[in-house]
Order: sequence, then C-alpha cells, then structure tokens
Amino acid sequence: MNRHMLIAAAVLALGAAGAASAGVVQIGSQAAFSASGTIVQNTNWDSYGPGFFLPGNNFVVGDLTFVEGGENLIGGVGTGFNLARNLLTDNYIQGTTALAADSYDLLGFNAGNFFGDELTNFTISTNLGNYVFSETVLTATSQAALTFFGFQATGGEYFTSFSWSGPGATGLTDIQLGQAVPEPASLALVGIALVGLTLIRIKRA
Repeated sequence: MNRHMLIAAAVLALGAAGAASAGVVQIGSQAAFSASGTIVQNTNWDSYGPGFFLPGNNFVVGDLTFVEGGENLIGGVGTGFNLARNLLTDNYIQGTTALAADSYDLLGFNAGNFFGDELTNFTISTNLGNYVFSETVLTATSQAALTFFGFQATGGEYFTSFSWSGPGATGLTDIQLGQAVPEPASLALVGIALVGLTLIRIKRA
C-alpha cells in the first residue's frame, strides 16, 4: 500500500469513527445507562427536606445551570402531593432548561409528575443539533416510583442543554452526567487510522 493510499485509509477510518452513528439515542434503564460509561455528576434534591423551596433563577449545581421558565420549584416531600422524593419543576408550568458545561455524552434522570400521567417533551440539545423526545411521565403522587430516562450522544456529539415541558408539572431528580465508553467498532476504526499514520511516519523516516 503506497503513502497516498495509507493517508486516505486513515482519513476514512477517522471519519467513519466520528460519523458512524451521530445523534442522540435513548437508553431504557438505569442499569444499562450506568453500564454505558462513567457517571461524573449525580444531582438530587434530597437534602432540601419537606416542603417547597424556590432556588431562584440560573442557580448552578456542579456542571448544571438551571434556567427557569416561570419559577424554579423544588418540593414534593411533606406536601399535599405526597411524593417520595423532592423534584425540580417549574411553578408556572412553563418549562425548565438546564445548561450543561463540559463535554458530556451521557445524560440521565428520574422523572415524575405532580398531578397525573402526562406527556412531557424533553428537548435534548448537543453541539450539533436538537432532539425532541415525547414521553409519558408517570405520576409521582402517593409515593409512586419515578420513571428513568437516559440518553447518549454519539458520533462526536455532546450535550449542551436539555429542557422539559408539558401540560402537567413534571419534575426531575437524580440528574446524571457522564462519559460513555467508546464502542468497540469505533475503537477498531481509530486503531486502523493510527496504524496507518504510524506506517506513514516510519516510511518517511
């Protein structure tokens, strides 16, 4: 294989590794999500205790900045809704946006609705695009279990923000950010590219 063919093969391999499966895919369970990579941040509201709390606009927790749609509200435990966990929602049901710093490609959270089973739109934004997932979030009232949602950005994409909105008051907790383990196929393609580039350097020497 001559030098030009090696360069072409290396470029194609690197390109294929980056663009083979670009986009955001959904992960169906906490176990599968945790097995996908390393969780760097896990944010919940358990320390807030019973009652309702207004943490304000643009409040920051680690690498997450929460921007209220109407008014950020944390609560659920020790209230008339009788939730088992405190959730972050919007007091005026206008939606909440969370900005993500750094380059995370894993995003997961537990969700519950304060009133009943409601369709919620989750808009996931990456450095390359926006993705909308319309999901039914089950009620969290009367100590009901929360519903897990997990997402992975692929093909070189990473999360920049996510938001949630709907006709009901959906809240989140256990918001997880992480780094996914590269897929074996992608690692193999990168390996081929590196071998090709190494051979080019050896030939030049």
